[in-house]
Amino acid sequence: MVRKKILILGGTSYIGIHLFNHLGKDLAIRTYHSKPVENGIYFDALSMDLSKILKNTKNISHAVILLGDANPDSCAGDIEKSKRLNVDSIKSIIDHLNEYGIKPVFTSSQFVFDGKKGDYTEEDPVSPILTYGKQKVEIERYIQKMCSDFIIARISKAFGSQIGDKTIFTNWLDDIDNKRDIHCAYDQILSPIYVKDIANSIISLINNDCSGIFHLSGKKAYSRLELFGILLNNIKKYSSTKPKVIKCSINDFPFKEKRPLNVSMRSNKLTNVTGIKLHDVNEVCEDIAKEYSRIKSDKK
Repeated sequence: MVRKKILILGGTSYIGIHLFNHLGKDLAIRTYHSKPVENGIYFDALSMDLSKILKNTKNISHAVILLGDANPDSCAGDIEKSKRLNVDSIKSIIDHLNEYGIKPVFTSSQFVFDGKKGDYTEEDPVSPILTYGKQKVEIERYIQKMCSDFIIARISKAFGSQIGDKTIFTNWLDDIDNKRDIHCAYDQILSPIYVKDIANSIISLINNDCSGIFHLSGKKAYSRLELFGILLNNIKKYSSTKPKVIKCSINDFPFKEKRPLNVSMRSNKLTNVTGIKLHDVNEVCEDIAKEYSRIKSDKK
């Protein structure tokens, strides 16, 4: 059990919501910016001093840092603006956490790697090609330099199972419903992780008093095309829908920066130290398909 409270900085983010819901209000405190939440604390990382919150909030052992611009195109489109949020403000947050003896849990990304090798472990050297990845690496190095005790959680592609949650599988369902052509990349390889596993992993790392770098990723690596195939195979159990799928390269999309190809990561270190059992993609897709079928039936 978590004895002290956990501060969730960015508590209204997708992962932040799941993390808070898992912990509950007795064990977690969350900040918000643009979306007010009950019992949340307003915090603007660009203009506010975190120490003002920490002075008035007692008994915090860890702070999970989920703040920032996580859109690679947005980061590349305005590098200075994203640097102020993703680098400068996070460094200030880390300094204040150090001052109050609070252990930082920094959520990093699969994009700290260049995607040339794949199947990355925590021992592999970082080599980002995206602006967003470079910003994450700068904070990783700052934490390792400034903090004697920390957790860096590199998170792979997160996905959920709630219809309409705007993650990879549910976005495809929306495309199917609206009869849109679905463009799927065959050449970007990911090891996607269920959002509930992310929340459980972060809490398990905290409860086990872990320190260092950990990869939070799924059990297997897939291309985006393979992931869509898994979803479609499960939907076919309940529906005769035949969406138009267009096989393409990830570089066919008009991104501002060229995407790394194979950013799959191994989660062996995580599972070994926490004993956590990660969900299988196919199992979650089966649940998504059942719920999708139920909703479609209710609408008839």
